[in-house]
Amino acid sequence: MRKFPLSSDSLYSKQFLELGITDFESACLYVQSLPYGRNADRSDFSLVLSEGKGSCSSKHGLLAALAEENGLQDVELIAGIFLMSDETHPKLAPFFVDKPYTNIPECHCYLRYKGERFDYTDSSNGMERIASKIVREQRIEPHQVGEWKPKIHQEYLKGWLKRNPQINRTFDEIWKDREMCIQLFTDEKI
Repeated sequence: MRKFPLSSDSLYSKQFLELGITDFESACLYVQSLPYGRNADRSDFSLVLSEGKGSCSSKHGLLAALAEENGLQDVELIAGIFLMSDETHPKLAPFFVDKPYTNIPECHCYLRYKGERFDYTDSSNGMERIASKIVREQRIEPHQVGEWKPKIHQEYLKGWLKRNPQINRTFDEIWKDREMCIQLFTDEKI
């Protein structure tokens, strides 16, 4: 990722500067070091720093907003749909044993810079595991993480169910299964 100084006196830049973090690359690494966890409000990126945790959405939303504040328009926030399975998350192997499907579409946020994907969710190299399973990518704006990202995910999931009638599950059942998967790999993260 590009190393550029944080020069804006805007909200997120000030918060990082108060932590002694003076450049974008260091901000990315700091966010990556924070534990995985959902914030109280997914659209309030400042909570990543004040709560000391974040999800893929809030962490990358924060970093994309930080880049935007500092005039770096070529850092893109991406909502990517990938096929989550025991291959992408080995801890899920027992979960899929008795299911009529072997994967569930999951939406993951990350950054893209000059065509390269960067995942600062944690230090587990999750992008290496999911990159070959990405079936759709869409650039979104940081403010769209709260409402638009779930809509993208849910619409894709509904289409996936229509394309796979043999699964014989409702959208609500699949969404509940997806939440169970997330709970199972929370310690692993993506």
